[in-house]
Amino acid sequence: MRRRLILSLILLSVAFGPPVTSAAEVTDSTGRVVQIPDRITHVLPAGPPAAILLEAIAPDLMVGWPGRLSEDAKALLPPDAAKLPQIPRMTGREDVAEKIRALKPDLILDYGDVTPRYFELTQATQQRTGIPTLLYIGTLEQIPDVIRKVGTLLHREARAETLANFAEALLTLPASQSGHPKVLYARGADGLNVTAPDTQVTEVFTHLGWKVLAPDGQGTFRASSVEAIRALDPDIIIFSDPAMRETLAHNDAWRTVRAVREDHVHFAPSLPFGWVEEPPSINRLLGLAWLNGHEPAAVASLFNAVVYGRALTPAQLETVLGGVRPIQP
Repeated sequence: MRRRLILSLILLSVAFGPPVTSAAEVTDSTGRVVQIPDRITHVLPAGPPAAILLEAIAPDLMVGWPGRLSEDAKALLPPDAAKLPQIPRMTGREDVAEKIRALKPDLILDYGDVTPRYFELTQATQQRTGIPTLLYIGTLEQIPDVIRKVGTLLHREARAETLANFAEALLTLPASQSGHPKVLYARGADGLNVTAPDTQVTEVFTHLGWKVLAPDGQGTFRASSVEAIRALDPDIIIFSDPAMRETLAHNDAWRTVRAVREDHVHFAPSLPFGWVEEPPSINRLLGLAWLNGHEPAAVASLFNAVVYGRALTPAQLETVLGGVRPIQP
């Protein structure tokens, strides 16, 4: 009788739906212990850094790109990743809980700074949506470890191990140049939005032992002037906006800056994602190899194939490079 009862219950579970998915406990970089479902089929990246990490490991699980992805960037990604819809950035906003739930993610993944502010945002997102939310640290040195952890929880261990090994190789590339130059990294078409040292945005430089220069002030991005930059006297200037080529060509004031006069100015490529930052995710490993003096075409071609999952044609590679030059000693 008892055996027939057990058999009946099994048949009922098959007829009326699958059993409840089992859960596992995961500890993220904030130290929070979060229960996640064992079977994860939809993951919402909380912001662009998490989206790039997720695209590299498990693009088939992404529900979309947080923010606009340009057509030029889409052309350099695998078709399945490129066709994903745009979704708004959602982490921590009080007005988007319903929108998040409508996307039906099994998990929300965030990646970047681990500070009290982002800890609270992660907590708040999970509480408002009822969806497990994890935050992983986004420092360069931790990239291989985070890739392996995310790969494990998404059951993509083999793919994650390939990526982690590649990341470790890039992080330990021997320097092809000597010295520790002073560098200034600036955003904007006027080149006057200078990035502060000791931030994730400038971490590629500090990893190489370069000294990051910026005007005094608060925050990651600081307003500056040509006169202030001249006084800082950087050995190298890296601009993130290609419009600075025109600015330098027509602005006499910039030619009073030593790095400009000596042609020690470079423009960081931005496709499919920024090489130095924008956003500060695993894409920075490509910038690290370039800044370390390695031939940009070779590292860009290899990186796009291994990390983003698409081999570039010669024409696409030219588009990615955008005239970038090797960094000379």
